[in-house]
Amino acid sequence: MYGAGDEVAGYVIDSFLGSGSSAEVYRARHIGEPGSVALKVLHTRPSDRQRVRERFEREFTIASLLDHPNIVDMYARGEIDPTEVSDETRTRATILWMAMEYIDGRPANDLVGPHPTEDDVETIVAIATQIGAALDYAHAAEVLHRDVKPANIMVATGSERPRAVLTDFGIAQLLDDARPLARNGRVQGSIAYAAPELLTAQRLSAATDQYAFAAGLFELFTGEPPFPRATAFAITYAHLHDPVPRLTKAQPWLPSSLNSVFAKALAKNPADRYETCAEFTDIIRRALQDVPVPTPSRRRWWPWARQPAG
Repeated sequence: MYGAGDEVAGYVIDSFLGSGSSAEVYRARHIGEPGSVALKVLHTRPSDRQRVRERFEREFTIASLLDHPNIVDMYARGEIDPTEVSDETRTRATILWMAMEYIDGRPANDLVGPHPTEDDVETIVAIATQIGAALDYAHAAEVLHRDVKPANIMVATGSERPRAVLTDFGIAQLLDDARPLARNGRVQGSIAYAAPELLTAQRLSAATDQYAFAAGLFELFTGEPPFPRATAFAITYAHLHDPVPRLTKAQPWLPSSLNSVFAKALAKNPADRYETCAEFTDIIRRALQDVPVPTPSRRRWWPWARQPAG
């Protein structure tokens, strides 16, 4: 792990942002240039070097095809010369890096809670509208994201209104290569948001992303994804066979019309879902206009939320 002030591939590390199974993400700045970037650094072990490299290259290449205000911008990528790192690091891993847009904000899953506030709901509607537009743009460009979920949506806090940005194109693919996500019997992606056709190794389409998107929005509104179960097998079975739960069971104040809206977006058959994500989110936006949101006893304040009077 790198610390503040360390230099990596021409970038100076400012702070550590987070990590996954094989990657670390830092806020950094390019030497001699203003502004911050998000620097993703991957340490690959010999046993998985080729697989990780392929995913890394796919993430950068496919995301670079897209130019949309609600899709993360990609800047540069490379591999650290083994002579630039210590003997210990060199023997342990090959180091790949990727520089991308830095989003000053928080992941959308920070909004997940049992009792959304009025400001939360306004933010969720903004996220839905913006990410729906981003997905439709990606689909028009023949790109499937394949891992749409709240954790892969960053919400920028640098302005009065939220800006949602779709990130992590690590398992994205082109529509003309829309093979299922199964790899050696395992599903790539997040099973809580996985469409039935993904789980049954059928051909994927834009409707597959719409299903995952709807499952993530369901979680933002209710506090849980559509099919919270104790095991992966039970979650899979529910995606394939169980009816979509009613949002109003968890949040009685929500318009009952949203139950059928989400049932359509989460239909088992891809052909039964909405034509576009924008069609889906526009109905959500209109349904929630002028709907009063109960005030919980304890509020969570985002930077753009209205402050209490006093």
